[in-house]
Amino acid sequence: MHEALNALIILAVVVLVIVRRFRRRRVDERKVLVIPAVLVVVGLAQGSTLDARHVALSAGLLTAEVVAALLLGLGLGATMRVWQDPDGSRWSQGNWATFGVFLASVAVRGGLFGLGYAAGVRPGSGTALISVAAWLLAQNAVIAWRCRELPGRVSVQQ
Repeated sequence: MHEALNALIILAVVVLVIVRRFRRRRVDERKVLVIPAVLVVVGLAQGSTLDARHVALSAGLLTAEVVAALLLGLGLGATMRVWQDPDGSRWSQGNWATFGVFLASVAVRGGLFGLGYAAGVRPGSGTALISVAAWLLAQNAVIAWRCRELPGRVSVQQ
């Protein structure tokens, strides 16, 4: 049941991210780290990030998955449309290029999972949560950075 619950959590997060990325949404730069941090904490709390029988290989696969997630997250964040309304609020929305990068993310991560499975590596769902966290962190960071680069940003000085 433990793994089934984790799979449902991962699926819910991915569905939430997909829906949020393709709908027009306000960018809140203060929340860049919230969901990724929660996912990392939950993933590490699972204690099942490495396969005890294949520690070196599962660590290598986890590293590859996190690096791939970061790179694909950067790509996804770069394809998002960002703009500023006259009132100064920042917005983002995905497009077809975003969807293409999302599909590439699924394919690359599925390929890494398949490689690990073929090699006999059976890490727990904590690995998937950490990978999704890296993916979200990279997306959110790029979107926040791009929003900061928009002209007309009002800065508050203290």
